[in-house]
Amino acid sequence: MAGPERIEWRRSFPSRSLVTLAWYVLSASLAVGIVRGLFADEPEILASGADNPLADLPMWTVALATVGATPFVLAVARRPRVGANHFALTVRPGWIRTLVLPWSRVAQVTLMEIGGERYLLVRLRAGLDRTGTNPAWLDQNVIRELSKTPSKRASGFDVAVRLRDFVGGPDGQLAALAAFAPDQVLIANHLNPSRG
Repeated sequence: MAGPERIEWRRSFPSRSLVTLAWYVLSASLAVGIVRGLFADEPEILASGADNPLADLPMWTVALATVGATPFVLAVARRPRVGANHFALTVRPGWIRTLVLPWSRVAQVTLMEIGGERYLLVRLRAGLDRTGTNPAWLDQNVIRELSKTPSKRASGFDVAVRLRDFVGGPDGQLAALAAFAPDQVLIANHLNPSRG
């Protein structure tokens, strides 16, 4: 989606999130089936007259499996997002929050390949300007994964987004962001050009 006032990268089909959801559903169904097979015949009341907590175990297993599916369903419904206008860079690295990062706080936007995967990395300026959304621990899952890689190339960056969640070439994606970024923001492409 593009226009004179704002752009947004087109998102790819959520195949990775759907596969993860399918594995969760399969695993949860297996767990629920095992618990039902083991405890479905439990009497509601024990011989002593007390309630039998094991009789409720199948119901609680279904409830827990349903609640546990929430992050997997949200990962399909709330896909990563990258957009920009003349005021801010908008990034949703995962399914939790959309970060609005004013260009006055953005120091660098870089495309980089780390461990065979491509990323958009954003470094924020240190300073008193705290406008926009401050990246919190939950928004930094991808950057934390990158900090565990041996290369440590992502150190110093505040937010990361996987490029595989979007369609289009990296040069076009970066050029679209650069069109809205002010001159003081460093825009860099550190991808290997031979991979396109």
